Amino acid sequence: MFIDRLLNEGNAPLISKMVQFTEKRHDVIAENVANISTPGYVQKDLDVKEFQNQLRRRVQERMRSSNGSRSFDDISSEIDVPVAGMLFHDRSNRSVETLMSNMGSNALKHNFFVELLRKQYDSIQSVLRERVA
Repeated sequence: MFIDRLLNEGNAPLISKMVQFTEKRHDVIAENVANISTPGYVQKDLDVKEFQNQLRRRVQERMRSSNGSRSFDDISSEIDVPVAGMLFHDRSNRSVETLMSNMGSNALKHNFFVELLRKQYDSIQSVLRERVA
């Protein structure tokens, strides 16, 4: 019970959800890069703003409710078909520069959240080591 509360009542579940989202988004962007020259392929992406809004609402609900009653498990990210940018004759919006920029930005966010999660677990581990048995 004590360990469960340590892991689930802090920021770790929120950060973990962000790591999962950036990992999934990286896969979607990599698929777009792999299919950049595939005729008729329509690029996909995950709706970052909607995912962030879902997290924001859940954090606000969590702050208003009792500890441990709200989790982040049911928050999902839906694959979106963005229509921004110039459309080619096959109705796709290919841009290697945009894809690589998105991939780099997403990778930086992913690494940042992984590092935050690692520090969170390191602090929990140091607390547990100092406990007198």
